[in-house]
Amino acid sequence: MAKDQIKLLKERAEKFYFYGIEAFKKGDFEISAFNFEQAAQLYLKYTLSLLIGDFPKTHELRRLMEEIIKVTQNKKLSKLLNEQQNVISDLEVAYLTSRYLPATFYKKQVENMKNFVDELKEILKTLWT
Repeated sequence: MAKDQIKLLKERAEKFYFYGIEAFKKGDFEISAFNFEQAAQLYLKYTLSLLIGDFPKTHELRRLMEEIIKVTQNKKLSKLLNEQQNVISDLEVAYLTSRYLPATFYKKQVENMKNFVDELKEILKTLWT
């Protein structure tokens, strides 16, 4: 991937995160959940692009995380993947239902999604050097 394309992944992740926060403040939890999922997905794809020059063409957060773990053996990311299965599942559901099916997300669920993305980003930042 070209450097400008890789940079765009991170920029879009930041925008989705920002709009996730804004939607959350307005009580629009379904849109907020979708935006947090997109932010997580793009942060993961950005990281993989930096590490190996590309990423699997999937939206599955688990698979993207597993790919990074394979390459880096990052214990913090592995721990996050193992400990946050429910939140990751909620984020993956948000991705699918936002397009195709009705779903309801509650404030606490979306707070957990935001916290997951925050922790994910902090771990991934250590790999961006």
